[in-house]
Amino acid sequence: MRLPAASNEPLPNPVAGRSTLDEVLAHNAAGHPDGRALVDAALPFAGAWREVDRAVSALAARFAAWRLSPDAAVGVQMGSSAEGALVIAALWRAGLIPALLPLPWRRREIAAALDAVRAEAIVAVTERSGLKAAENACEAAVGLERIRFIGSFGANPPDGATPLDAALAEPATPFERAGRPDDAADHVAVISFELGAVPVARTHNELVAASLGALLASQLDASGRLLSTLDLGGLAGLATGLAPWLLARSAATFHQASTTAAFAAAARALDATHVAAPGRALERLVGDGALGGTMPDALIAVWRAPDPRSGASASGLTTAATLVDVTLFGELGLFAAARKAPTRPVATALGPIAPEGLAPLIETQVTPDGRLLVRGPACPGGRFLAAGGARLTHDADGFVDTGLVGIADRTAGQISLGGRRRGVAQVGGVALALAEADAAMAAVGLPGSVSVEDDAVLGGRLRLEAAGGRSVTETEAADALSEAGFGVAFAPLTTPAERARLTA
Repeated sequence: MRLPAASNEPLPNPVAGRSTLDEVLAHNAAGHPDGRALVDAALPFAGAWREVDRAVSALAARFAAWRLSPDAAVGVQMGSSAEGALVIAALWRAGLIPALLPLPWRRREIAAALDAVRAEAIVAVTERSGLKAAENACEAAVGLERIRFIGSFGANPPDGATPLDAALAEPATPFERAGRPDDAADHVAVISFELGAVPVARTHNELVAASLGALLASQLDASGRLLSTLDLGGLAGLATGLAPWLLARSAATFHQASTTAAFAAAARALDATHVAAPGRALERLVGDGALGGTMPDALIAVWRAPDPRSGASASGLTTAATLVDVTLFGELGLFAAARKAPTRPVATALGPIAPEGLAPLIETQVTPDGRLLVRGPACPGGRFLAAGGARLTHDADGFVDTGLVGIADRTAGQISLGGRRRGVAQVGGVALALAEADAAMAAVGLPGSVSVEDDAVLGGRLRLEAAGGRSVTETEAADALSEAGFGVAFAPLTTPAERARLTA
């Protein structure tokens, strides 16, 4: 699927090539068959590139047997996992497009997103971090006539889901999709979702461009060992985990963070030289000594703008490792750079932004009324026509509004980011429109107004201010929303915040 360009004069992509990321994987396997690729004790094979390539071909053959439409979208809800990485690569090899679903999403969000991209199948993990993704996928599929198959990984798959674990151990003859076009790298590689059901489609070349900032700043190469904890359900996990792993030909572990002990065990098993994690979580993990007596060469701290606000607040990370800040503008783009001062996150740059030796990968712009816009090779440059009309809006020059407020310091070449995105709550890795949150509360009979409150770990939480004299506990609100199929990010705080003590 090749999309029409959103601008007549887009910024040229300095790293555009003809190889898809699936072809990069195959090249790694051909040139370095015995090199270490995936480190995960749960996999039924040794993690060399040769075995990874075989497993991808075996999975691709399973997907091809489903006989979906060419370039059909397939929902993928696997969290951060080795199986998730293999599924995405296998869908590429089978000529299909992964539609990435954040792990915390439940039936309502899943159904809206997959309907928008006319998805024909879903692949999900049975359970991870207490979330029963495959069961949610089956529930979402009930109202989607186009969904023909549901595949799952993990024990105890629900009725209606086809187990795919065995495919990872199957022998596979080389699988090559017929009719791969010469410009395949300029075709859609993945679709993620901005504010729920707004599809954000990226080509292979755009995904490479989005990943280069973090890859180059952290100096990840073939000798590196990358521990990635970011959900593969969005740009964060793709640009700091999956794509850098393939491009650098490093070893990798895709770990769904649950406890400090599990994180530490994954880091030790890999002997990680590079760790990518949410910035707030990384501060706590390093501060708690989760990495033990060893320290990776580079720590990649992923922030969802405006957190931290252009480096206005000091970071708790104090270490000899190279610190790389990756600031995400929703699913629209990102800015990555190594810190110059270890306790001060990198400020967001203004204008064209390029790693040393390359042309710009992303360009930021602040309008006279303070809106932050982005464009460039690391941003979605095509017009994806979604069902129901939900789509990104590009201006004549190809810029997309991030919803963030910025103040441009043109002398310093920096942007000071304002408060939260307009009308948006960022709860961990999930962005919610406040209007969507209001509708969710009303749908389950929870009267009141919804606001956003800062959270030390998640960045933000919804707060429900009760109306009509009715009050509910947080457990009651969470249970009602869960029963109705809304994801955990919708669960609101309902108890009044404790007022600060006044002092003279």
